[in-house]
Amino acid sequence: MGSHSLTSKYMPLPGALRASLVGKDYDLPTFEEAGADVFKGYSVALLTTHGPELPEFDVPLEYLRQRGAKVDIVTQDWLFDYQADARGLVVLAQWLAVNVCVQADKKVSEVSVGDYDAVIIIGGAWNPIMLRTDGTILDFVREARNQRLLIASICHGPQVLLSSAAFPAGTRATGVEDIKLDMVNAGFAVSPDPIVYDKGQRLITGRDPASLKDFCNEIGDRLREFLPRGRQRR
Repeated sequence: MGSHSLTSKYMPLPGALRASLVGKDYDLPTFEEAGADVFKGYSVALLTTHGPELPEFDVPLEYLRQRGAKVDIVTQDWLFDYQADARGLVVLAQWLAVNVCVQADKKVSEVSVGDYDAVIIIGGAWNPIMLRTDGTILDFVREARNQRLLIASICHGPQVLLSSAAFPAGTRATGVEDIKLDMVNAGFAVSPDPIVYDKGQRLITGRDPASLKDFCNEIGDRLREFLPRGRQRR
């Protein structure tokens, strides 16, 4: 007998509770009009696995792609290697509801940090838990830090930064309230601000989905400080 059989002991979800599992309906940010080539030539790796919070995934992705950046959805190898009937599909979450998915572009073992200008690590409940225990993902983050790529993380995403041990004590950052003590214990200088940029570490952090507009604008501003890889940097 397997653990799945335990479900027979408990009540099925009533419709009213099921409808509430999508959580808060965040207002989607609107941005100033921008040309489709603003970030042409820039390449960004969006690191994710099952369970990222839907707006934290969609808003930065569309913000960058609509302005000409190449954004690869990069995920754990096992989503390609062991999901035989759903190869590379990533389940997106709305708090506790999981009813939509997206096709990842690449698995992490097949990408090179040197191909990117920036890395984005988003939040959600399950997503950072699985990313922070994946050695290949953590190696990617460490190498991105070593190569001075712009790294941006929001909400629960900084949990991955903690596990990477790539950032020195005193690095300025923010995150969702329930991980702030973990961040302090890991040596981060934690701010209550919705957006924090540590220039010395080239690290952007955002507090929660309500910070997405400022988070995306900060990514855009900081990308412009360096020319895309393959061209001489200022």
